[in-house]
This record gives sequence, C-alpha cells and structure tokens, in this order.
Amino acid sequence: MESPVAVEAARESNAVDPLPRVLALDAARGIAVLGMFAVHVGPPRESPGAGWLTVFEGRSAALFAVLAGVSLALMSGGAQPATGPAGRRAVVRIAARAILVALLGLALAQLHSGIGIALILAYYGLFFLLALPALWLSARGLALLAAIWAIAGPLESYAIRNQMEQSAFGGDPDFGMLTSWSGVREVFQMLTLTGTYPALTWMPFLFAGMALGRWGIRALRPLPVIGVGAALTLLGYGGSWLAQHPFGGRAQLAELLTRNMAAAGIIDFDPGRVIDAAGFGVVSTTSPWWLTVATPHSGTPFEVFGATGVAFLVIGVLMAVVPRTGIAVRPLIAAGSCALSLYILQVVAVSVLVPVPDPEATSLPGGIHGPGWELLALLALGSLLAATLWRYRFRRGPAEWLLHKVTYRA
Repeated sequence: MESPVAVEAARESNAVDPLPRVLALDAARGIAVLGMFAVHVGPPRESPGAGWLTVFEGRSAALFAVLAGVSLALMSGGAQPATGPAGRRAVVRIAARAILVALLGLALAQLHSGIGIALILAYYGLFFLLALPALWLSARGLALLAAIWAIAGPLESYAIRNQMEQSAFGGDPDFGMLTSWSGVREVFQMLTLTGTYPALTWMPFLFAGMALGRWGIRALRPLPVIGVGAALTLLGYGGSWLAQHPFGGRAQLAELLTRNMAAAGIIDFDPGRVIDAAGFGVVSTTSPWWLTVATPHSGTPFEVFGATGVAFLVIGVLMAVVPRTGIAVRPLIAAGSCALSLYILQVVAVSVLVPVPDPEATSLPGGIHGPGWELLALLALGSLLAATLWRYRFRRGPAEWLLHKVTYRA
C-alpha cells in the first residue's frame, strides 16, 4: 500500500486536481512562519541591512489569521456551508479546537521569554468561538461582515477605550491571571479590547479568510484573489496616506506629540518616529487622528484593510505559482503544514536561548548573541529543514496531528 505522502505526491502531479490550491495555503503559512521568525528574533530594524524586515511586521500575523479563516471555511463545508449532522460536527470540532488552542496559548505564556514574544494562540481560541455563528453565512455575507467589522470594530474600540482609565495597552493573558475574578475580567478585557490581538479589531481578518474559503478556494482562479488583494491594499495603505498627508492627519499628530513632549520637558524629539512605530494592538485615544495610521498592530480600519489585502496578494500569487514550481516550494509547504508545531518550537527555543534579559551579558549558548541574524537563521533554516524531513514521513506536524486527533474524536 502506498504511503499517505506518496499518494499526496501523486495527486500533486495531476494538473486538474484541486490539491495544489490547498498546498498554496500551506506555502502561504510557510511564508507567515518565516515572517514571524523575522519579527520575533530578527535584528533591530535600525541595524544595517535589516530595515526590509519591517515588511513582515503585523502582516505575518494578519496572514496567519486570514489563513485560519480559510481553514474554518474548509472545515465547515468549503464552498457550501455544511448543514445537519455534518454542520453540527463542524461546530463541535471548531469549538474543541478553540479550547485546546486557547489552553496551549495560556500554557506557553507561562514560559518567560527574554525578547517578549507576543503570543496569539489564546486570542485564536476566542476568534474561533466568535466565528461559530458565522459558519452558515455565504461568501458574500462573510465578505460584507468583514468589511463592516473592519470599520466599526476599531471605531468601537476607540470609543470604549476613550472612556477607560487605563492608559497602557497590549500584553497577553496567562494562567496566573485566572486565579481571581479580577484576573478573569482582565483576561477577557485583553482578549476582546486591550490586548496585543484584540478580537474587536482582529475578527475581520478571520471573516475575510472565511469568505475566501466560501468562494471555493479549491477551484478559484488566482487572478480574482490577486485583484481583490491589490484593491484592499490600495484602500488600506493608500487611504491612510491620503488621510495622513493631504488631509493633514500626520501634522495634527506631530503637533500633539510635540506639545506633550514639550510639557514633559523633552525638546529634542522626532514625532515622526512615534507615528511610524509599530503598535501594541490598538492606537492611543489622545486624538481621533490616530485612527488614520496604518502602522503594524495599530488596529485601525486602514491597517485592517491593508494587511488583509497583502494576505490576499500572497495567497493569490502562491495559488498561481505553487502548481508550476513543484519541489522548489516544498520546504515552504512543509513548514506551513507544521506551522503550529514550529510556533511552539520557536517559543520554547527562544525561552531557552534567551531566558533572562541581561544588558551586560548578551551572549547565548552556541555562539549566538541575542536576537539577530544568527538566531533568525538558526530558526528559519532549521525549521525549513526539520519540517521538510518530517513531511517525507508524516502528513501533519506533531502538534497538528494531536490537535486533529483530539478534535476529530470530539
């Protein structure tokens, strides 16, 4: 009997088989994995030759979220939402997956990371649960929901946070916060509103991916996906540029920041660096003009549309390229099929290599010196090699296999 990998390889060689389209999703996850490594352990962006790594900031996480939405659509029927017993089984599987992923995220948060990796898994658990009522929507309904939420979510987040006393945002929940009712409330607030990946501003990514899955990703031509991605990218980043420059948003923010710094006694100050800096999930509520930026992790409508567009562009291009490249993209496909396992491996590896931040001793075991090109190369190349070797024998990564088994039996 042929092994599952051999059968899969035979299917890949069939030009009319839809599998290469699904493999394109794995390749997109592989790119998101490499982008995640670049963001988490890459050298400082001010370092020579490292400025281009900023292209991954925010967009890799958004690509993961869009792909998660595609997966939810495929798990619940693909182009046609599953109904009856099949629909109920899909709900149970997704709900079980949500709980397991959230628990895994809380467990990983217990590991002390010397470089402060922002963990998204606990947020994913909530995303999956919030997506359950939308499983029966059509592609058009999901696209409309994503567009409305992309605008209304950030505005509602701004309005709510503007009434809160808390001024600092960001952070990730962990098990230690669940030992008291106040901690439980804080966890809920993080997951929905103030954390690094709050549901109020991140659900549009998932809904957009679900819409793509409902359109029939296995039979969809790449060009429409690329076209939608280009339009969303232009709407997001182009719209932000218009609001920031011709309409004066950047000047308003620069004046506000300069005035605040002057009041604090700071004169030598470049407001542009603050405006262009990556955020921590949400923007400041000191001025509505902050909603016009599109910087990574700012959680504004412009960033949501722009990052969604980039995700669609990546997926569309890979849908066109993967069926024609064969073995050339095999490492990316392998890494993408083991994305959760590599995510866990990354958190554990960084926690071991960088256990405690020490400004006087940055040397790490094995000659690695903190976050930089060496650690990035170790994780990226090591992950591609390990995933490729693993996929020659197994269809899923170890964490993916366990998650599949548990949720399938549920």
